[in-house]
Amino acid sequence: ESMVEWLANHFKDYGCKLEFVTDRSGEGTQFVKGFGGIGGILRWKVDFVQLSEYEEAADRDHNADDSDSDEDDGGDDDYGFDDGDFGF
Repeated sequence: ESMVEWLANHFKDYGCKLEFVTDRSGEGTQFVKGFGGIGGILRWKVDFVQLSEYEEAADRDHNADDSDSDEDDGGDDDYGFDDGDFGF
C-alpha cells in the first residue's frame, strides 16, 4: 500500500479532511513543485520558538543519558510518540 493509498484509506481515522489538488492549474502546478504533491494545513498554531526550546532540552536530556545505545527501543522517538500512533 503506497502512502497516498494509506492516506486515502485512513484520513478519517484522525479527524482530517482530504482534498485532491490537480496539477492542471497554475496553483496546482506550484503546489506539486513546492511540496512534491503532498501537503497539509495544521489545525493549531505552532510556536516554533517554544518548539525549538523543547527540542534543545530534549537534546540536552538525550546527551546526558548514560545509556548511549544505538539499538531501536521499540519505535519511540525523542518526543514520546510511538511510530505505531501514525500507522508506520
